[in-house]
Amino acid sequence: MINKSEKEKIRSRAVVLCPDNDAEAHLILKLANKAGMTIIRSLQPHGAKLEKEPKLIKELLKIGKPEVWIVEIPGPDKEKEIEENSIKVVVIDHHTYKDMDRLIDPKTGEKKPSSLEQFLILAQIDDDEMKLWGFDPRTVRGIGISDALYVHGLRQSGYSDEELKKVYKLELEINKVIYPDYEELLKLAEKDWENRKELGDYLLIKSTNDGRIRKFISEVSILKGEDNKPMILQVIGAGDYGEKISVQNVDSKIIDKLNKNIKGNTFTFGSGRCWGANNKEGEEKVTLDDVLNVLELK
Repeated sequence: MINKSEKEKIRSRAVVLCPDNDAEAHLILKLANKAGMTIIRSLQPHGAKLEKEPKLIKELLKIGKPEVWIVEIPGPDKEKEIEENSIKVVVIDHHTYKDMDRLIDPKTGEKKPSSLEQFLILAQIDDDEMKLWGFDPRTVRGIGISDALYVHGLRQSGYSDEELKKVYKLELEINKVIYPDYEELLKLAEKDWENRKELGDYLLIKSTNDGRIRKFISEVSILKGEDNKPMILQVIGAGDYGEKISVQNVDSKIIDKLNKNIKGNTFTFGSGRCWGANNKEGEEKVTLDDVLNVLELK
């Protein structure tokens, strides 16, 4: 077991760059703070990119740490530039972004765990420390598992119904901090859910609310006990979020098929079980018909 001084040495070497845009990221920031680590809190929403942190290198050089741990903010060119300034980049992620795969560990060929679980390992944060800081370790790890694999991931990991309630109670508390309009968004998501249609084996949900609504529709599907049902969600967004389309709760063969046949600003999430396209960025736009054609639902 690693001793206290070795832990402090590991933590003192790194700056943690992390957005505060969901429950998993919020917990990483809180735990990093409790561990006494230097933090740069990104203000970017979901879809964060390193190129949108223009002052990062200057800030890192000013801080003077030899490492930066970057949580779910991809940007290979910017990462290379950081390393050219003699700062080691450690990527914490479990998604894919078009042709950039950050889900599969190149050393093992296996899927990586959630970003929260990766962070706990890197920072050498154990259960005793989490308890000392006022956290329930099982619930904390559950937030990470839920982010990667949703409810079925928690069940596969042996979480009881009571433990599931604790995970979602904590997630609810965090979401109300991140989203001041949480209750309103959940009500809008429930209305979108009521208007869902069945299309083959899929549920088709169309929303005119902004891009944040995808998360809340997913939450409604959990509350309704249909979180494992394959789902297509089209969001025609407003504000900074743009139009998004996602296909959720499908196997890797369908994800591969979508990636092979659809061009545009696409990504995967849910540990490779969910696929999305963000039409806010990139020249090539993805339409609902494109997705339905690939899924042979047209």
